[in-house]
Amino acid sequence: MKASVNTAIFVDRLNNGESQLACLKDLEKLQDLIDNIQVRGEFFDAATKNDELERIQELCQQNNWGLYYSVPEELFKNQKINLSFKENLELAKKHGIKHLKYFIGDVTNVSLKDIQEIDDLLGNSGVDLTLENLSNKTGDLTHVKKALNIIKNTNNIGFTFDAGNWYWVNEDPSEAFKELESQITNFHLKDIKNKDTTMLGEGTTDWVWMIKELSDNIPIFLEYGIPNDKIVDQIQLVNSVIDKR
Repeated sequence: MKASVNTAIFVDRLNNGESQLACLKDLEKLQDLIDNIQVRGEFFDAATKNDELERIQELCQQNNWGLYYSVPEELFKNQKINLSFKENLELAKKHGIKHLKYFIGDVTNVSLKDIQEIDDLLGNSGVDLTLENLSNKTGDLTHVKKALNIIKNTNNIGFTFDAGNWYWVNEDPSEAFKELESQITNFHLKDIKNKDTTMLGEGTTDWVWMIKELSDNIPIFLEYGIPNDKIVDQIQLVNSVIDKR
């Protein structure tokens, strides 16, 4: 197993108008260091989204990378399933996307029937879904545990543990990890110092211990802005920890 990469590593370039495709092409020389790529919905231009995704799909196939898609929305809204879910599921099927990721949202009074419908749709599509702890009131440990209890009997819905988001809801990420470890199916890696992302080893997150505790089949995505001249070093640092498990 090797590290995986979320396009958040290019956040400065993306905010300056570069496409995710253009940024990802820079990773081709690192083909053998990476397992998966996760693109972010908020950085697509609606007019060119399908064409760009088609080319990203080709890029991933050429480099043997799995393709993941991060939806910048909550799955549960107003006690209902977000209407964008079925649209994004079709998008995933069209472009060979293996996994969709949503933020959890408010699970209060969410229907188990709706949960089962989502799970069935996923099962028939070959696409998996993970829910992530967001850095707002729906992302504290109590709320996340409630959400995971609701999806515990599903077959195709998992949990993305974001190591950094806990700081913004005043939770200890290590304590949250201990309580939720058995339910983690994806891992978003970042180190935090004074509620800001930093390079690995410069913050207060016990990320090495977390990686060593994770099961071997759980993808580990670098998900924080990295200067271009440090990307290789950060990926290799994560891979060195993975190799020693």
